[in-house]
Amino acid sequence: MDSKAAELTEITVIIPCYNSAATIEAAVKSALAQSEPTNVIVVDDASKDDSVEIVQRLAESEPRLSLLVQPRNRGPSAARNKAIAHAETPWVAILDGDDHMHPDRLRRMFHVAKAENLDIVADDLIRVDAEPNPETGTRLWSDNPIGLVRIDAARFARENIDRNTGSRRELGYLKPLMRKEFLSRHDISYNEEMRLAEDYDLYMRALLFGARFGLIDPCGYYSIDYPNSLSKQYSSTDLRKVLDRDIELLRQPTLSRDERKAIGEHKTLAHKHWAWMQLIEMVRNRNLTGAVRTLVAPPDVAIALILRICRHAMGLEPVPHSIGNTATRLRIEAMLSTSG
Repeated sequence: MDSKAAELTEITVIIPCYNSAATIEAAVKSALAQSEPTNVIVVDDASKDDSVEIVQRLAESEPRLSLLVQPRNRGPSAARNKAIAHAETPWVAILDGDDHMHPDRLRRMFHVAKAENLDIVADDLIRVDAEPNPETGTRLWSDNPIGLVRIDAARFARENIDRNTGSRRELGYLKPLMRKEFLSRHDISYNEEMRLAEDYDLYMRALLFGARFGLIDPCGYYSIDYPNSLSKQYSSTDLRKVLDRDIELLRQPTLSRDERKAIGEHKTLAHKHWAWMQLIEMVRNRNLTGAVRTLVAPPDVAIALILRICRHAMGLEPVPHSIGNTATRLRIEAMLSTSG
């Protein structure tokens, strides 16, 4: 890249990569093909496939592309933090290694960020099947045009509660363009202990520090829906960390009444998810005493657990696919039905 082009580059695209040999080339090429000049940093998180070799080959002919390799698997939060620390541009954009972008996406988002003086701008992403056809994709958040929606901390918390948004339509899935100076000034980074909802946590902390956050109509982030994606596999330990983060946020004395109420609602949801997964794991391990203890919870959490047990007993809800193999899930379903 010549010196004039280098001066124009204001955005670095951050791509964490783990065993993404089948998709990483398409992700990288979509980032490099942006009409707004970009640098691209791929952080390989100790992949066991050919991901590193693929990115190295691409980097040989593309000086805007850098590859960083983690010596051991540390999760997407650590990978993103490492890339952001190495980025030398005023803005960073997040792209997952199994997704891709329309060539004009970042130019459109950057125009809005500058015109509206935003610290974070996100576009409503488009979900497509593993054999992507953007024309048949579905929007994450809104099925109708939204223009520009300003998001504050209270609204963001509520837009991450599935009873408000619908299943898997929460704003925590967004992949925004973020002003790096804002993140650095407030010492905001991804929580490396979290492998679930780490995006929600970072965006929430940025909002509580006063980030100007705008959500706009889709500009072309294509989120590929893989049935066996790692993002759908989690344990009670992962869910407990989400609950603990909400508890920590609620300790902040500067929260407004509405912020405290909204984060409290999200905390209750996180508690229900954690308790349910813990119950399943206790049953899987044939620890019936531990399973009964799971029901010792705040009334709304305990009631939610009992209702879910009843739904299982009636065959209305399966055990999550993140729990073991088919035989294990069937055994858990049978034991839960007995409990009901």
